[in-house]
Amino acid sequence: MKIKPINYPKKIKFVEVKKYRKFKQDGKSFLLIRIVNKKIEVGVCSYKYELVKAYRGKDVQSLYKKIIDDGWISELKHASYLGMELQEADHCLKTGKKYVQKAA
Repeated sequence: MKIKPINYPKKIKFVEVKKYRKFKQDGKSFLLIRIVNKKIEVGVCSYKYELVKAYRGKDVQSLYKKIIDDGWISELKHASYLGMELQEADHCLKTGKKYVQKAA
């Protein structure tokens, strides 16, 4: 397969992003992520603070896809956050570092 070069415009303006604080909470759920017994656990919680579903595994992509396919994510930013947190948890799992979930 031959790869074609990307044609960039002669003048392109970059948006300088320092801190972006606009946030829209996902209306469906919030997630709690931790590492237990060398596996990543993701708890899906309602806004009544009840655990409604739990997932466990080692494969980040499978966890991510299953949670989204099951309909627990309704906001794109929430999906992005889930991906970043699962990747961080996976890194900690592989390196033995302590994982602490960050607030959105």
